[in-house]
Amino acid sequence: MAEEHQLKEVQKQGYDWDERYKVKDLPWDTGLVAPELSEYYAALAPQEKPAAVLEVGCGTGTNAVWMAQQGAKVNATEIAPTALEQAVARAASLQVKVDFHLLDICQKDPVEAGSQDFVFDRGVYHVIPQESRQIFASKLHKALKPGGRWLCIAGSKDEARENPEVGPPQLSALELLSETEPFFELISLGRTYFVLPDGKKYLAWKALFQRRK
Repeated sequence: MAEEHQLKEVQKQGYDWDERYKVKDLPWDTGLVAPELSEYYAALAPQEKPAAVLEVGCGTGTNAVWMAQQGAKVNATEIAPTALEQAVARAASLQVKVDFHLLDICQKDPVEAGSQDFVFDRGVYHVIPQESRQIFASKLHKALKPGGRWLCIAGSKDEARENPEVGPPQLSALELLSETEPFFELISLGRTYFVLPDGKKYLAWKALFQRRK
């Protein structure tokens, strides 16, 4: 299958994500809706709520299911089959419709061009190799309608760590923005934290982008 080939190519870049889901080595999976996402929704007027949403790297589906419960038509991508199986089961158990896709968005489009109002990405952009980040940004630009928005949560290099290998990958502000600038206008950039199930916190960027025409 083409999807299996794409998954193997992604895994060559670093982690075997599916294996981590199989052994439940998932420090990023809190089982809770990302607070940055719920805060973003809370600040919107009812008529501003996105009708069509794409989540990239949906994991076990917590955020994708929540956005569907808010009334959005949700498409969600994931490269780890085990994670996607759990996401499908979560949506089914809650009787929520989400269209899930096993694919690498850098290699395959999950939705029609110009069809999405909003993209959510928690912890995906910062694991994309530098040479592929512009491809990633271009794919999100392609998926979004003119004026569509992308909320990105990514590890921040502003946090000094004793061991940089422990915790989420870290990007400087320049690394976060340089490859996205041709495709997106930066609306806001702030600080947040990845809070792990064991209570550990890691500094992160909360970046809201708007699609350039």
